Amino acid sequence: MPKRKLTLSVREDLIDEVKRMVLSEGKTLSDLVEEYLEFLAFETWVAKLAEDLGLGELEPIFDQEITSTRPRGLDATKIVRDLRDERASVHYE
Repeated sequence: MPKRKLTLSVREDLIDEVKRMVLSEGKTLSDLVEEYLEFLAFETWVAKLAEDLGLGELEPIFDQEITSTRPRGLDATKIVRDLRDERASVHYE
């Protein structure tokens, strides 16, 4: 996707500090700003999707929390297999 130049006014000391940080990671200030803008766009999209699905406001969680709070007892493999078998039997009858 094409890129567009952007002019920002930011405190010089802050720019210098952050520039040193991102350069040590092999990135540029432009990379950092672009990543943050992508994050904001994604966050807005997720909030809108959650609202459309009636989930209310979602709280951010860490990867470990996802697996630890996942409901137990459902065997997804069996459910998918049963659905496939059912669909196959409908097509071949």
